[in-house]
Amino acid sequence: MMLLHVPKRWLNRGLLYAGIFGVVFQLCAAIFMLWHGLVFYSGWWLTLLAPLLCIGSGVVPALQLQKE
Repeated sequence: MMLLHVPKRWLNRGLLYAGIFGVVFQLCAAIFMLWHGLVFYSGWWLTLLAPLLCIGSGVVPALQLQKE
């Protein structure tokens, strides 16, 4: 069972993959900061908005740039 529907069009698929990469990168950066005892800045959660919007633009039919 797939948790996430992968779009067929190249632009939508690219947005999905870019968003997944962005979320993974942000989580790795957060783990790195916690590992080294660094302090998060107050708006750290705002950095997750761009990758989540990319994922939404690739998966949600109403937001897709190329209609499936």
